[in-house]
Amino acid sequence: MCGIIGIVSRPPTRPTPAAADLIDGLDHALGVRPDVIAMTVHVREVDDALHGLPGVLALAGQVDLVAALTARLDQLGAFVTDAEHDLDDDASDMAADELERANADLIALKDAIWSIRSDRLRTARQVEALAGPGASHSALAGYLAAQQAFSAIDRLEVRGRDSAGVHLYVWGHDIEPGALASLLADRITDPLFESGSVVASGEVLSFVYKAAAEIGELGDNTAALREALSADALLRRALESPDARVALLGHTRWASVGTISE
Repeated sequence: MCGIIGIVSRPPTRPTPAAADLIDGLDHALGVRPDVIAMTVHVREVDDALHGLPGVLALAGQVDLVAALTARLDQLGAFVTDAEHDLDDDASDMAADELERANADLIALKDAIWSIRSDRLRTARQVEALAGPGASHSALAGYLAAQQAFSAIDRLEVRGRDSAGVHLYVWGHDIEPGALASLLADRITDPLFESGSVVASGEVLSFVYKAAAEIGELGDNTAALREALSADALLRRALESPDARVALLGHTRWASVGTISE
């Protein structure tokens, strides 16, 4: 078995959310306690605002904003824990359908809180780790596509993990042909297209990163791929162009047939 992922990035159609609006959204959720349904509406609005590149741009490098959001998520989580305990205490006095609705409402709120904490904040943190400090908007967009692929491969590794790879295509880079030729000199001669190889086709640069091991743990391959991709100075330079765009193919494999190799 194997798993395959494909990503085509595009410029965002939404503005970057303002820090004050994100904080206000969670404050509104806290302000309508104990109305669980109304709380969920406000938390989901913040989660929606943090989707995709606009969310990464809002959170990247904003330590104080992340801390403010995390503190409010902690308060919301504490409310859910207390509400669940209260519901357990009152369960014997409630009709079955009423109890089921109350549980469903709390689960919806828990899911919304989890989404911000474990998807939006984590994604921004991992994109920053790939891109490094001070990355441009275009670079953050490119590394977000890579992070989305790595996250997908992490989920797909249960279908096979003895090898994995990503092939990342960048167009819109502004590297001059003369400079590009010297930068590619040691990376375009591998006929097996092993990890670190690059191909220049017209105005598109394509980078490949691969990992293979007969014995390993879940997450080992993506850890190796993250390290290789984040250390690639040529990729970083290509993504710094304001017009840079990215598409990406990725895979994780179970070698039921054939050798385990790059």
